[in-house]
Amino acid sequence: MATAKENLPLRTEDEDDLFPEAGGRTPAPAELQELLSQHGDHFRPILAALREQPWKRLISSRDLMDHLVAEGFDWSERTLRLYLAEMAQYGLIERHGRKGYTLTEAGADIARELTVQRRLGSIHAKMEETMCQLTFELKALSGLVSINAYMMPKALLEPLIDDVAAVFDAGLAVGSRVLLVGEGDDILGRPVPAGHVGFGTPCSISIASLLLQRGIPSSPVFGGLLHIAGGQPQHFLEMIRYDATTLSPNEIFIRANLTSVGKAARTGSGAITASYREVPLATLPALRQLAKDCEHAGFPGIMLIGRPGQPLLNIPVHEGRVGVILATGLNPVASLWEHDRRIDSRPMVGPADYAQLVPYRELRTRAALLSAAGA
Repeated sequence: MATAKENLPLRTEDEDDLFPEAGGRTPAPAELQELLSQHGDHFRPILAALREQPWKRLISSRDLMDHLVAEGFDWSERTLRLYLAEMAQYGLIERHGRKGYTLTEAGADIARELTVQRRLGSIHAKMEETMCQLTFELKALSGLVSINAYMMPKALLEPLIDDVAAVFDAGLAVGSRVLLVGEGDDILGRPVPAGHVGFGTPCSISIASLLLQRGIPSSPVFGGLLHIAGGQPQHFLEMIRYDATTLSPNEIFIRANLTSVGKAARTGSGAITASYREVPLATLPALRQLAKDCEHAGFPGIMLIGRPGQPLLNIPVHEGRVGVILATGLNPVASLWEHDRRIDSRPMVGPADYAQLVPYRELRTRAALLSAAGA
């Protein structure tokens, strides 16, 4: 068990002398390129550590050191602090006393450039990492599920609740519950700012975890823009492979205004986000049984299961595999984005206790309670 001392931020007696009192100046574009060529080797892992934990407002020295050790770096605490001080002077990071560090706007820009090759296919890895943290049991309806979590202005939620409910009613989301927390509370460890609410929806990683529990290993192949007609999946309009992108494919479709989830929910025809996976042929009976169990438990999300050796919709399947199409937890928020782009379509993703989620039909009541509490 870690002691209180072990959890304190790393520091030396002269730590304060390493950092200027005010943040460094913002480098010009030409200077950023020079920094990239001269200091990329030791800036890259620190920037990656800061960029890969966006749900944390501040990253402590201890967190950074733990991340670097896990990556195989044999830096001393003093070396890390010297690099951090150098990055602060260049205006790439900002130090908030001994609480931790954040990326500046310039630091975020250079982090994207430095880490782009590293992040290629990272979506796939993050999905698997999140899945390993889940403990959700379908029969008991308890444990940790993976959610997509968002911050949104409180005033936007109540007028759009019917749109969220329509997506769930149409079976275009995952599960049948949502997470809603008020200002001052935490969602995935991040405090909700004043005037906002934290809103979360179960994501398809929760389904992948249930597959694994049943002895069904699944390979995520791509996120796609799926055409719905008559309330049924018809064909994929666009697709992006998980192992060939640095961004979530389905976030890209939403931000590019390619979805029409609200229309699909209300009329049965439109474009939604979906995840395409493949499973071994031998697991097909177990997969079909899981789909039935999910529906019976009120945890839908498996939209379509393929046949052995045959294409699923317009997608060819690898030999010895079966395709399966899952709805994504981004669809409810896509329907909100289609109405008001002040709702951020880039979620935090992580595990949450299923007991904290409420049935989506109780969302309006829950939202009214939060509004009354904040009045």
